[in-house]
Amino acid sequence: MDDVYVVEVAVTGPNGFPQDKVVQVSVCRMHSDGTDFDTVYDSLVFADPMDLGKDSLDYLSDNYGITAEMLYVSPTEDIVVKELFDKLQDKECTSFNVNRTFGQFLCVEPWDLNGEITFLPSISSRIPPEYAKDIKAAYDYVTPGNPMDVQGTNSMDLCLMSTSIMMKLRQSGYF
Repeated sequence: MDDVYVVEVAVTGPNGFPQDKVVQVSVCRMHSDGTDFDTVYDSLVFADPMDLGKDSLDYLSDNYGITAEMLYVSPTEDIVVKELFDKLQDKECTSFNVNRTFGQFLCVEPWDLNGEITFLPSISSRIPPEYAKDIKAAYDYVTPGNPMDVQGTNSMDLCLMSTSIMMKLRQSGYF
């Protein structure tokens, strides 16, 4: 078994590509036995608040705690794409919802990780259906007591929750 890279993103809305875009990406590496993890990457992505518009800015603020000021001072998309590619190339990757994270965002331009990584099943596919639609509910169910001490909802917080779930699943033999 290899280490697994858990990837989560913050996006500008609920619709997916091409209406919405990635504005934060986070990666944790879970050790192959599921006993430990490392944070590997976390970056916001520059976006001009004027181009995003009020609806997207409100969505980012309400869902991820990301402000226009944070986006304005972030690295450009091409820099983040290259850094993410360098971290993930030839790795085994998953997400709470692989179809959404990769299928709707990270497997389309400019990210396009198709053929560069090995996709594992969604973490949500390994938990009871009543918890599989909401990462926070799944995290509370699988790992009660907030073991990651997650306070917010940005992509790193989501990544830590997903990694915590994945570690428990790996230790229990379910993933």
